[in-house]
Amino acid sequence: MTVTGIRQTFIKWLEVVLILVLIYSLLLVFAGTTAGSLFSWFGFGPEESINTAKEGSAWAWTFLVRSLSLWFILDTGMSLVLGYPMHALFNIPFAVALGIPLLRLKAHVRLAT
Repeated sequence: MTVTGIRQTFIKWLEVVLILVLIYSLLLVFAGTTAGSLFSWFGFGPEESINTAKEGSAWAWTFLVRSLSLWFILDTGMSLVLGYPMHALFNIPFAVALGIPLLRLKAHVRLAT
């Protein structure tokens, strides 16, 4: 197999995986109970993490803050390293728009769930 053929194979592979992730994500949104069973079967996260009326779980807040921070550091850092300062600046309004509500909600996070 040529280098081009190998490259195309891996690109197709990634496309298939991303399509499967998209389908699974849509299932989580539109078929919460059914997808929640599948989610539990795979052993991801606490059982109450999908389709639940509970709010303010400490693990969820921590997960969101860490995810946002990691995205901002990696994406902004790589944008600067690769010479795209405008993209780095473009990240700031999104970080602020997501960060302010998360910081304000910290006071409402339950310590024990």
